Amino acid sequence: MTEMEPYEAGIDRLLRRSMDAPAPTLSSDFEERLMRKVGQESAGLDRYGRMVLTGYGLASIVVSGVVMRAQGLGWGTIAVTILGPLALVAAAPRVRRLGQMQ
Repeated sequence: MTEMEPYEAGIDRLLRRSMDAPAPTLSSDFEERLMRKVGQESAGLDRYGRMVLTGYGLASIVVSGVVMRAQGLGWGTIAVTILGPLALVAAAPRVRRLGQMQ
């Protein structure tokens, strides 16, 4: 701690100067430009992204099952712990749509 003491005054000045500066702001059309850019880039990667995500999901299911089986869990428990969250993910869009209807 004594090694930093000579720098405390410099750090204090730097912090005070930073706090006195106005907070940065984004331009008024930032969100519109961002959404336009994201929409352009995601359209081309959508199919590839879905394939990668599907492959990752399948690989993680297989690895999780193998690891849980090696720990001595039964296949019933393994199925519940893997399929339960998948069912929730599948049900989420339906629940969201129902919530928006009301």
